[in-house]
Amino acid sequence: MSEDPESAQARMFLAELDYHAERLVRRRSQWRDDKPNQAIEAELAQVHQQIHNLHQRFPGLRQTSR
Repeated sequence: MSEDPESAQARMFLAELDYHAERLVRRRSQWRDDKPNQAIEAELAQVHQQIHNLHQRFPGLRQTSR
């Protein structure tokens, strides 16, 4: 049985969001001081919210490690 187009698109978008979140976490870990970069934190929070929303709408998507 093939995957429906919406689920396939959601799965691909989820993979892109996971990759983007990993890059943001890597950037955050490279900070030279203890002050968090608010722009990166805000973007990471948005990405995590989008990932959560995808899982809510498409419960069959694999869970990601974050």
